[in-house]
Amino acid sequence: MTDLEDRVRSRVAELTANHDIPGATWAIVRGSGDDRTVHVESLGRYADDSIFRVASLTKPIVAVLTAALACDGVLGLDDPVERWVPELAGRQVLRAPDAELDDVVPPARSLTVSDVLEMGAGLGWGPVLEGTPLQRAQAEQQLESTWLPSPVNPDEWVRRLASVPMAHQPGEGWLYQMSYDLLTVVLERATATPLDELLRDRLLTPAGMTETGWSVGPAQLGRVPAQYFPNRVGERVEVAPPADPSLVELPAFRSSATGLLSTAADLARFIELLLDEGDAPGGRVLPAAAVRHLGQDRLGAGARPMAVADLGPTLGWGHGVAIDLEPRFPGSHAGRFGWHGGTGASLWVDPSAGVGAAILTQHGMGGTTGADYVEAFFAAVHAV
Repeated sequence: MTDLEDRVRSRVAELTANHDIPGATWAIVRGSGDDRTVHVESLGRYADDSIFRVASLTKPIVAVLTAALACDGVLGLDDPVERWVPELAGRQVLRAPDAELDDVVPPARSLTVSDVLEMGAGLGWGPVLEGTPLQRAQAEQQLESTWLPSPVNPDEWVRRLASVPMAHQPGEGWLYQMSYDLLTVVLERATATPLDELLRDRLLTPAGMTETGWSVGPAQLGRVPAQYFPNRVGERVEVAPPADPSLVELPAFRSSATGLLSTAADLARFIELLLDEGDAPGGRVLPAAAVRHLGQDRLGAGARPMAVADLGPTLGWGHGVAIDLEPRFPGSHAGRFGWHGGTGASLWVDPSAGVGAAILTQHGMGGTTGADYVEAFFAAVHAV
């Protein structure tokens, strides 16, 4: 075991002993070519091959798929969304995010695929929407996904979305989550292919990610642990049982925002794809420039104030990933990018250091501790 691997194991053991988490599975990837090392390890109640709900880690994975399809010429990042989703043509915009639903103005321009990737589709979560008519309408129409996809099928979801105005002009704001539900509809319409098949064929198979998807086979179900979330006093509450039988069936809505299951080994392969700038065991998935584009901060003047309320002042947002605008840890670099899954998952890649890592638990973020254990894990990864 190297010093890095030993240091990370010691930190996770400390977190387990302190009851921050009852255990974790993690992957560390560093170096390149013949000097590449990939390390997967577990502590506590999990095994190295446990299958975890990774929630919002779905976003960077589908963002890479979208970039690959754009490079194929299947769709363009500057394409108007209405090309693929005509139900949204001319969708009106609230005069202010807290306005009544009939207090609207016309859109200044068409919503684009890039706007969607950048959380700029005018729907979602954020402090600016708390308690507003739009937030209530989103909930009533079942437009909201959480760590679970919306129960509404994509075509019906879009029909309902068309009746709800945008919170802001296209691309001129930032609201978390539901832009990526819309991304599912765009990708499935542009390719005439269900998202699970599209992701498998265009990304997962060439990357060697054989155990990632929105469902698991019956023989693998026993490898999925229970899911917990903290309540208001920090107690962990089970919200889904171990070997949850519902996971055998594909959800009606294969969301680009949430719902994937994966393993540490598969996420290590995704990290390798990012560190190798699009190259994979099954061939090149996308050009290096497309990977670099993914990890560039793309928050504009209108979007940044809304994003800061969720991301804080030291993070930007690219396509499916947050970006460190300054070094977050001693030994890490500005430009490090990745994201968290609220079910207890996190994956970040530091191209300048040639290092990437992921940590997986089924003990969801929130409550009194938030993602403190994630910060402790990555501090150990980058320690010098």
